[in-house]
Amino acid sequence: MALFWINSLMTASIVAFYLGYTFRKSNLSTHRVLNTAGMIFNLSAAIYLLAIKYLLGGITEHQIYPTMAPIVIIIHRIFASISLCMMLLMGYSGWKRNRTFHVKLHYIFLPLYTIVYISGLFLFQSQPN
Repeated sequence: MALFWINSLMTASIVAFYLGYTFRKSNLSTHRVLNTAGMIFNLSAAIYLLAIKYLLGGITEHQIYPTMAPIVIIIHRIFASISLCMMLLMGYSGWKRNRTFHVKLHYIFLPLYTIVYISGLFLFQSQPN
């Protein structure tokens, strides 16, 4: 069930980010609301996952099992961490209205976050092999 919630929150975040991206020029307030929602969904999933991993006995205690070698999982986590930092920078630069930096970041963030999201769907499962 934990993997279902993590995947659901991450799915909601990526949908919100792409919907927010589509409104970036036509409706700035909708863009802000959707991207803020995307950040909240993403941070909720990340905090939940980190709490499971480090505070609540580990991911296997919550029926989350990796499907690949540990090095692949580590690489996924590195890129997920980079993506998280970029998301926070994008949120901050958007809030501060630093448009130039904000626009440059989204060219990297959206593809990177999409790759991390899709790889996470395939790297973990709720049943042991």
